[in-house]
Amino acid sequence: MAKKRPLLDGIFRPQTMALLRTYAQYTKEIDGLDMSLVELAETLVLTHLEEHERFQDWTERTTVIEGFLERLGESLI
Repeated sequence: MAKKRPLLDGIFRPQTMALLRTYAQYTKEIDGLDMSLVELAETLVLTHLEEHERFQDWTERTTVIEGFLERLGESLI
């Protein structure tokens, strides 16, 4: 049986941390942003999720469906 990798294992790989440090240096020099690696990683993830159109569409549909089901349940009580 294959050994499972711990959750977030890839984020803490030395290569990934080195890439984040390099990107942090770039954003500091080019964009004038001085962020910690954690802030930078959070920003990258949040920006990706906010710009992911299919994810946004799915989230909106899911929210609408959940709201409808909640209202439907309330009307049955």
